[in-house]
Amino acid sequence: MRAGDNSGEKQAAGTLETVLRNMAAKLSLQKVFSVAFVFQFMVLFGLIAGICVYGGQQAVNAVLKEMQREVLERVYEQLSRYMEEPVKLNRLNVDAWRVGILDLADTTARERYFTSHIRAFPGAAMTFAGLHDGAFYGARRKATGEIQVVRNNRETGGDSWYYSVSPQGDAVDREEIFQRFDARTRPWYEGAAKLGRPTFSGVYRHFVFHEPTVTAAHPVFDAGGKVVGVFGVDYLLSWVGDVLREIPVGTSGQIFITDAEGLLVATSTSNALFVEKDGQVSRVQASEARNPVLRTAVQSLASESGGESREIEYDNRSFLVGVKGFQASGINWNIYVVLANDDFLGDMKRTVTWTLVITILAVIGASFMAVWTAGWIARPILRLNSAAHELAEGRLQAVPDTDRQDELGQLARSFNAMAQQITGLVEGLEQKVAERTKALEEITEREQKLRESLHSELMKAGKEQRSMLPPDIEQERLALRIIYEPSMHVSGDFCGYHWLEKGDILFGYIIDVTGHGAASALQTAAINVMIQENLHAGFSLAEGMVELNKRIGSYLRDDTMVAACCFQLDFKRQELSYIAAGITEFFISSALVKGRLKTFGSFLGLSDQPEFEVLTMPIAAGDIICFYSDGIADQFVEEGSLPVNAAFDEVVEGVRNAAGIGVLRDDCTAMCIKITM
Repeated sequence: MRAGDNSGEKQAAGTLETVLRNMAAKLSLQKVFSVAFVFQFMVLFGLIAGICVYGGQQAVNAVLKEMQREVLERVYEQLSRYMEEPVKLNRLNVDAWRVGILDLADTTARERYFTSHIRAFPGAAMTFAGLHDGAFYGARRKATGEIQVVRNNRETGGDSWYYSVSPQGDAVDREEIFQRFDARTRPWYEGAAKLGRPTFSGVYRHFVFHEPTVTAAHPVFDAGGKVVGVFGVDYLLSWVGDVLREIPVGTSGQIFITDAEGLLVATSTSNALFVEKDGQVSRVQASEARNPVLRTAVQSLASESGGESREIEYDNRSFLVGVKGFQASGINWNIYVVLANDDFLGDMKRTVTWTLVITILAVIGASFMAVWTAGWIARPILRLNSAAHELAEGRLQAVPDTDRQDELGQLARSFNAMAQQITGLVEGLEQKVAERTKALEEITEREQKLRESLHSELMKAGKEQRSMLPPDIEQERLALRIIYEPSMHVSGDFCGYHWLEKGDILFGYIIDVTGHGAASALQTAAINVMIQENLHAGFSLAEGMVELNKRIGSYLRDDTMVAACCFQLDFKRQELSYIAAGITEFFISSALVKGRLKTFGSFLGLSDQPEFEVLTMPIAAGDIICFYSDGIADQFVEEGSLPVNAAFDEVVEGVRNAAGIGVLRDDCTAMCIKITM
């Protein structure tokens, strides 16, 4: 044996030992002994019963499968033999016609020929020939067993005339007329002519016998390959059900046959093959049959190939289902055999029942013996177990078995000494735990006060930052609304405005520093001061943005991203000028532009020679302009922009809603303006 095999066995043994040890640790000693003894008896008797049951089940399954195979083969052989009859009759007719024995133009010879042949083949309901010129001749059997011959040619005007026959097969009296019958339009004629070889029609209900029937068709051709006519035989399939019912398959077993479309052809049960509804007769789909076992069997093997078998369950009963395909001259049928396990497992079940009864009685007797033995062994240990429980509850209870000289006496003395030591140790540990708990409570209290202080300071800083925002504007030239939503009490965003040129120019700006919190708020405050200084210095939009970029590059850390957008509304010129650095868009609704307008310009502080561009556009009364930070811009990208033809209050509300959602991820600031001059 290889080293790897030894390692695997040792690992498995170790795992089993661990599992058993864990289980034993959860039980009392008396239960461990009891379970061990009972388990051994149960395993022994269970193995015996299992071997009996398994062996019997395997034997029955083998018998069932072999029986199923033999039944399938038998049905297949019967179908092959019987379905050869109409093919053989057609072949005889074709051969007789080719050698001149059957002269279709000779009325007497023709009718005697067809009459003699239909008498020789009791399964045939009709044998006939349809010619390329529309003529139709043959003989048929009536439901009463009498024979009729049929004529259909120019003399009959295209109608089929049916005559009774004499014992010799000669036509006597015309009994029936089937008007306007053209054999060339019938499915059996067209199908055989198209395939160019012998074939069978699908299954249908015969209009005389009301039984399942197929038509065997055999085309004949002239030397040039042109269809001369088609010989056919209407072949009754009632014999199939009789054959299936004669095959023994148990009291609950059954056999049935379906065609390629899943329609029933024959069954060994009384299941109907046709249904009539509103005067129309149709065949029964096997998957919709009234017989529930038949229906379940078909559904279970719907996707299986021939020769496969499967166990199915119905009404708490088990069935073995097998299927085998049958093909012959266009016929594509499936043979199903269903065998009920209960029909063949009766004796085995009785044996299993007695085996289980004996096993249960034996296990009960062995269990009583095991419990008594376990109690006899475990009784001296119960007092030690009780003392251990008391010690676990914090109460010292000495074990009285110290005078014993055996292993239990040694264990009792050791237990008493250990209990005294543990009691002293627990008292010391309790004091240390109390001291440590008090220290932790003091630390926790200090940390809680610090958190409350920090939160209070942040709230104050947030109020101060909000108080620095300029007020909204409502005057004859414009209306301005500021929306400010910090993500963490204080914000890395800010906005503001100033009137220039004695109130003819409104200068405004949006600042957005990466991150949100105290650090971002301090950086924003510093940048706000820089913008104020640029205004006092009289810088233009472009000069102010370049100066701001220079100062931010030397003031802030390399990992800090600063975005800004500055604009001027010149009411004398009626013009909007703006410059952007990292602010990617703003919203405008005017005569020239409607919707989100993209802006370009790199973040501040990234380059010593940035490229910023001042853009202008005319403004007019009714124009709406909204500048905002990326917390709102990102929300517009996900949820959609503002309506371009909405009123100013609706636009402000839309920006406010976007800020209310975007603030969950980032600071949000916006300045919405409506020109009213």
